[in-house]
Amino acid sequence: MALSLDKISEQAPGLLSLAKTASQAVDLSGLNGQKAKVAVALDYSGSMNRVYSSGAMQRLVEKALALATQFDDDGAIDFFIFDSKAAYLGEISIDDFAGSVGRLTKGRNMGSTNYADAFLTIRDHFGFAQSAPPKTGFFGLRKAQPVTTPAQSTPADLPVYVLFLTDGAPDNESKAVRALTEVSTAPIFWKFLSIGSQSMAFLEKLDTLTERFVDNANYEPIGDVDAISDAVLFNKMLTEFPDWLKEARNKDLIQ
Repeated sequence: MALSLDKISEQAPGLLSLAKTASQAVDLSGLNGQKAKVAVALDYSGSMNRVYSSGAMQRLVEKALALATQFDDDGAIDFFIFDSKAAYLGEISIDDFAGSVGRLTKGRNMGSTNYADAFLTIRDHFGFAQSAPPKTGFFGLRKAQPVTTPAQSTPADLPVYVLFLTDGAPDNESKAVRALTEVSTAPIFWKFLSIGSQSMAFLEKLDTLTERFVDNANYEPIGDVDAISDAVLFNKMLTEFPDWLKEARNKDLIQ
C-alpha cells in the first residue's frame, strides 16, 4: 500500500512534490497497488567523489525514497554502498532523509568497484541466500551453475526493487556476471543506472544475460543525475519492472 500524500505532506513536506511525480509514473506503469521493498545501492568508488560532494547522490536517494512511498507504507528504503566491498549502512526514512547520505557514509574511505559483492550482500541481507554454497574452482572463484530453481521454497510476500547506480565497470567482470546470474533465483529486481556522458557496455551486457532464472535487471543510462527531469527519471526507474513482476510470479518467486 502506498503512503498517503497527506502523510507525506505532514511528515516530509520536502518530498511531497517528488512523491506526486512518482505517483504519476506508477500510474502510467500500471503498478498501482503493487507492494515492494525498495533499496538503493550506490557506487562509492574514488571516481564518484565529485558526485557525492555536489549533493547529487543525496538528491537521487530522495527520489528513490519518494518512489518507495508508492510501493511501501513504511516510508523507508534500505541503503547500501559498494566500493572494494559492499556494506549495508542502514535505513533512510521520511523522518530522517535530510543529509542522510553524508551522515551514513561519514568516515568511510572510497575504494574500487565490486559489483559482485553488492549483488550477493543485498540478496543475503533480504534473506534470500542459497540453501547450499555454490561450488568453487581454482583460486576460489565461483563456478557457473545451472540456474533452475528459486532461492526459497515458497514465494516471497514482497519483491525487492534495487536502484543500483554506478559510473564505471566493476573490478572483476566475470565475478559480476556469475553473481547476477546466481541472484536471479531471488525475488529481487535490479535497476541499473549509469552516470557519465556515455552508456556503459558492461551494464548493457548484464541487462541481456541469457543464463538467468529470470531476467532480473534493466539498464538505463541517465548521464547527469541533476539534468534529467524527475518525470523522465521515474519513468526510467520503472522500465521493465512490470515485466519482471509478471515473470517472477509465473516462476513462483513472488506471490
